[in-house]
Amino acid sequence: MAFKLKVNKVNKLKSEQLSHLKQNIIKDEKFVSVISASFGDGHNAAAKGVVEAFNSLKVPNSGLIDLLEQIHPATMSCFTKGYRLVTTRWPAIWEKMYMLAESFPFGNESFDLMPSITNGFSKYLRETKPDAIISTYPLYGHIIERIFGNGDLPFKFVTMITDSKSINKSWFHGASGEFAVLDQISANKLISHGISSERIHITGFPVSPRFLDNRPKEFENKLPKEFKILYTPTSNNLHVASTLRELNHLTDKSPNKISLTIVMGRHFNRLDKIVRSQAPEGSTIIGWTKRMSELLSASHLIIGKAGGASVQEAMASACPMIIDSMIPGQEEGNAEMITKIGAGIIAFEPKEIRSTIEDLLGNNGKEWLKFRKNCHIKSSPEAALNLAKIAIN
Repeated sequence: MAFKLKVNKVNKLKSEQLSHLKQNIIKDEKFVSVISASFGDGHNAAAKGVVEAFNSLKVPNSGLIDLLEQIHPATMSCFTKGYRLVTTRWPAIWEKMYMLAESFPFGNESFDLMPSITNGFSKYLRETKPDAIISTYPLYGHIIERIFGNGDLPFKFVTMITDSKSINKSWFHGASGEFAVLDQISANKLISHGISSERIHITGFPVSPRFLDNRPKEFENKLPKEFKILYTPTSNNLHVASTLRELNHLTDKSPNKISLTIVMGRHFNRLDKIVRSQAPEGSTIIGWTKRMSELLSASHLIIGKAGGASVQEAMASACPMIIDSMIPGQEEGNAEMITKIGAGIIAFEPKEIRSTIEDLLGNNGKEWLKFRKNCHIKSSPEAALNLAKIAIN
């Protein structure tokens, strides 16, 4: 094992080197590092939310740091593109890879497959000397375990697990530190894997603190005069085109006035032509935006993928959700969570999406009003602020 004082491993640290590293990190001025990786939007969204919380609390911090990208930019760019390609086009293959990670050895007792990452992380710690680290990506906990073993750390370390219930074992590192989770179900899973409850904080997902400011202050007791739907397509081209045709049918035939906003984000290049040719007349079409909190808070329903960030941001905005796709294994817990609390519905087929919206609007919107209320009651838009306070206290 690297950095665990075993002479038969390549990347070892002598005991005096480890002691020197710890001493170099300890200092008086408070500074927090927030580290993540660009494999899926949820990890980065959580990190950005925490950074915004630290900034609002005027706590010096690193901003969002992707150490994997910094150390190996070209390699990680290829990995990231590959991840998005596989999860979009061949989700069944990704499910097998995801399940493989359940049995893959990480951390202290495993062979160091990426010594340059371990060395780069160690160098980062020496140079920045953080008082606390918040990680929203599973690999970093294992690297810290590899560097410091299972003993005390010279900084406070919190791992923010961004998935609900379907939590991969890759999150469970052996380093000292604490864990933040979305809900009690997630906490119970950690406890079942031998992590003591004293090390676990139930914070919710750390969405941007802006959601606190933008979410509706008052809620309807009847359907709004104009029902606003936000669609964030990520699935394959055929599915998106079929969904837009069903939404065309909905807006034409519904007795309710319905408007549609479509945000393509990173899928702009792939979907722009399809969206512009198939979207209902009068739709608002957006490529990339930094205004998701405002758009969600102004919407009455969102159609999108069951990503950790997407689901939690919808709930924080009190915007019920129709889940039209999910990454097998990785996102199933998110979908189960929002449906179980009555704030969302799974509808994969385009015709099912249309009929679900019709059902929500039927009977004067009785079901939609119930979903809207559940979002408001059971969301945690203050989670990022709570997580920031845990890190610095």
